[in-house]
Amino acid sequence: MINFVTTRSHGYTVRHLIRQLGNARHWSYERLFRQKELRSGTWVFTDHERLSHFEIALAAGVANRLERGGARVLNHPARVLGRHDLLKALHAAGINCFSAWRCESQPRPNAFPVFIRNEFDHLSADFELIADQPALEAALSRMKANGIPLAGKLVIEYAGQEVSPGVWQRFATYRVGDRLIAHHNVVDFRWAAKDVQDKQRLLAHPMLATFVENERRFVVGNLYEDVLRRAFDLAGIDYGRADFSLVDERPQIFEINTNPAHGSHGAIYRETHPGRVETQKLSEDRLYAALRDVDLPAGGRIGLDDPALLPQQAFRRLFTGLKRA
Repeated sequence: MINFVTTRSHGYTVRHLIRQLGNARHWSYERLFRQKELRSGTWVFTDHERLSHFEIALAAGVANRLERGGARVLNHPARVLGRHDLLKALHAAGINCFSAWRCESQPRPNAFPVFIRNEFDHLSADFELIADQPALEAALSRMKANGIPLAGKLVIEYAGQEVSPGVWQRFATYRVGDRLIAHHNVVDFRWAAKDVQDKQRLLAHPMLATFVENERRFVVGNLYEDVLRRAFDLAGIDYGRADFSLVDERPQIFEINTNPAHGSHGAIYRETHPGRVETQKLSEDRLYAALRDVDLPAGGRIGLDDPALLPQQAFRRLFTGLKRA
């Protein structure tokens, strides 16, 4: 039994996986923290960046108890790096050519342009590129003047490269246990490539067939596996999706999402490019196979009434009391 643990409002991300796998279920952290015992099996902790420090400590305590009880734990909350620390580590390791700074630390980036994003979510569209240090300082001053806190926000150096004039791409590779699965490649007319908005423009693009072939080669060859494995290892992430671009053929990883929204990718190509559907089927089949490989049967019950979990027990009593109120 694979147990996916997410924040309560972000459980939709795993619904498709649970339907496909069958032997899987979803837990919210709120529900998890109210349990007195859990069954063994495989437990996947996600959404670390959306948890408070207190909740991370509670989740780590549960993960420790699960491991001691014989369960398999992926993404142990005590070992997963946050976005800021991961970007710093990737830069220090020579994987990324760009770095990041916390907004409240008087950032002075090494290169411009830069952009500002939240550390606690995965919004990645319509970022404003900031041209130089004076413009950055002015942007931070405006944020404070408008009552927007700098805490929880990052300044990140831009690292992107067009795949065709006015077209950018984003690759996505999953990790499940020890396996890496090249999954899909999105092309977009915005530098923060996400999901293309102008589908007809993309379908009419003269390089569409090349984009489709690029994705096929990426998935079939599981390209960039070695560097991505290093990145996942640095992050302490056993399950998740790395989103990255290429700059001079080098992967530049801008995040590893432990709770990626998983569903049907690539519908924009299906009417005219059935070859992409076959590519996506291959990557999906590999992903499901990897998940089944890490699936442990739901074994014995593991008690959570442990001295190490006293803060968790207090939280459970508090949460239960609030629920009854």
